[in-house]
Amino acid sequence: MDSLPKSNCLVVAVTTPILANLQPDVPRLLARVKYLMQAGCDGMALFGTTGEGAEFSVEDRMTTLDALIAAGIPAGKLIVSVGAMPVSDVVRLASHATAHGVHGVLLMPPCVYRGGITEDGTFQFFSAVIERVARSDMRIYLYHFPDICGVPITPQVVRRLDERYPGMIAGVKDSGGDVDFTENLIRRFSHLSIFTGSEIHLPQVLASGARGTVCGLANVMPRLMRAMMDLPTAFDRRVTLPYLMSGDAILSRRPFIASTKAIIAASLDDAAWQRVLPPMSELPMVERQRMIADFLAWDAGLPPAWRSITLPRADNVVDLRRA
Repeated sequence: MDSLPKSNCLVVAVTTPILANLQPDVPRLLARVKYLMQAGCDGMALFGTTGEGAEFSVEDRMTTLDALIAAGIPAGKLIVSVGAMPVSDVVRLASHATAHGVHGVLLMPPCVYRGGITEDGTFQFFSAVIERVARSDMRIYLYHFPDICGVPITPQVVRRLDERYPGMIAGVKDSGGDVDFTENLIRRFSHLSIFTGSEIHLPQVLASGARGTVCGLANVMPRLMRAMMDLPTAFDRRVTLPYLMSGDAILSRRPFIASTKAIIAASLDDAAWQRVLPPMSELPMVERQRMIADFLAWDAGLPPAWRSITLPRADNVVDLRRA
């Protein structure tokens, strides 16, 4: 299938490997995307917050998308984050991704003038993008992440955009961390796809009608996340939460992106995966080694079907990367 499922949908906010010249490392990214899909993930969100997307040039982001699709990654399984500071850059990215036939584009308001942005200003920003792209086949996911950009996507803004541009607002990715807010979106906009970015809320919001998750943890625990999504009830899914939360606690000792990349680098025995874009920095060696050891021990302690790193050699990510 070349599209995302309507329910229990697991989309990885995939992290981006980086070359020494600070451009995306397309071969490593392609290998990682293939592994994550083989591990049970339904789709990928490219160049979002976890993917450090806003720090790459428009050309780098478009070239990377071109390469992934040319290599056989189904466009319908991709959500492409098109956030940027200038509206003209957002329009270029959104037009390019939509022309490829991606599942949707993900967009948060730019993180400037936080204190002065009203609901009307937020509406006008999205409206400016939609009017300039001028494609009826574009599907936008509104990205609610006020901790990053400082601007909330309120239900009033969602309603106004949905009414002004019927069929073009695909849904909301809610990374605000407030499960009551997510539940409110699900109740008020049952015709839209609501994705949570907070993995611990999945048992509750899936039961309430959320489509699934676009999340960062699936970068390093895709099999556990897939197992959670596939369990039949909210009660069953809650059984997985202590495992998920303990793994997350290890990663959260230091900045999430650098921690995630350190785990991937260790699992692949590939130090190039540790690179992050400035102003972020790689983890100090002693802390990195301790975190990796603890995370590998955590993964090894999972039921075998839920492990993503300590796998039999024939199913190891190292072999997948070299294949």
